Amino acid sequence: MSIVSSHRFQTGVSAFFEMATSDARALLPSHLEPIEVRHQRSVLSVNVFLFDDSVVGPYTEVMFAVIVPPLVAAWGQHAKAGLYPFLAATSSEEARRIKSERFHFPYHDDNIDAQFIETEDRLRIRVFGSGDPIFDLSVTPGAWESTTHLLQGFMMNGQERLRTILQISGDYTVHENEQGDMTLFPHPMTTNLLSEEVSSHPFREHWFKNGTEVFHQLEAF
Repeated sequence: MSIVSSHRFQTGVSAFFEMATSDARALLPSHLEPIEVRHQRSVLSVNVFLFDDSVVGPYTEVMFAVIVPPLVAAWGQHAKAGLYPFLAATSSEEARRIKSERFHFPYHDDNIDAQFIETEDRLRIRVFGSGDPIFDLSVTPGAWESTTHLLQGFMMNGQERLRTILQISGDYTVHENEQGDMTLFPHPMTTNLLSEEVSSHPFREHWFKNGTEVFHQLEAF
């Protein structure tokens, strides 16, 4: 399967929060179902990556997604999870244009800014839009290893159902110690999330360093 894009990142986070299943279903197209972690509680994935090498130079990307079951693929190794991004944002207009054209992710129109504050026991990410806070996210480390994460990304182009294989490789730590946290602030990006039942502490924290994000060619299904 051919590679469509490959970007190097300095650091990245994917934090899983509980959300109401009814709210998750409202964000998904009819052919996708959310995964439940317990009765009537599904998974919101908050993803933030600081890319330091891309065709448009360094930029930050934020992506909100609902976790869904992956499909069995003929390509080979089974994906660990599927995700349906329902809203994304970047610090680069050109990166936003390219990714929306290639992958049909729904992007917030305006640029965002982010501060990555790393200490020995925590990574704090503060995300802003036009100087106003959007959210403040912290994750903590567990044991570090070098690994490749295989995921499936789902998207829509009009009525066309699409899927891509996503590989994230690099130094990686994950745990379910519930030591991280997230604060959402009033902003056009968080309007829906603020009215929904999103937990303030992630039940799973993924933290990546010094790696590569690779998207493979889109497939219709």
